[in-house]
Amino acid sequence: MDSGMRAMVDAVGEARRQLRENALPKARDTGREKVPEAEEVALLGALAALMESAGDLAYAVADRISPDNSEAYVQASRRLGREARNLRDEERKANRRAK
Repeated sequence: MDSGMRAMVDAVGEARRQLRENALPKARDTGREKVPEAEEVALLGALAALMESAGDLAYAVADRISPDNSEAYVQASRRLGREARNLRDEERKANRRAK
């Protein structure tokens, strides 16, 4: 694997590891209090940013991928972008409710 691709795979793997080891245990902790609305807005924004970044990565490598697989990367980029926009819309709505 060329060093550029290895760096991409490692970065995605590290993001996944961080989510699973740090964020998910806190989210699953049923003994914690309800999340304040302002913090809900922050998490929606963070999730949207994650989707945007993942979509950007998929799109950026699509032209370097074999023709048999490049369409999968383009489609993934579109889908991730769509979900990021959905999350941004919900972030705006939540922000209005929190004020």
